Amino acid sequence: MKKRIGLLAAATVATLVPLAAATSASAAGEFHVSGVYYTTAQCHAAGVAGYNLWGPSFFCSDGPGGLVYLYTH
Repeated sequence: MKKRIGLLAAATVATLVPLAAATSASAAGEFHVSGVYYTTAQCHAAGVAGYNLWGPSFFCSDGPGGLVYLYTH
């Protein structure tokens, strides 16, 4: 009985660990839009102001219609 429980626990861990690692690795490389601004200066100021929320990893990119998108990690 103990051997069966041990095998079940090992199988469960062997299944869940790769799934958790894949989720973390996928999320680690993602940037997402956190704001849309009219100028690059506004976008950069918002990125700096949001340091406590997303840290230093952000960039501003030109988008359609002359808008500037703030991407954060």
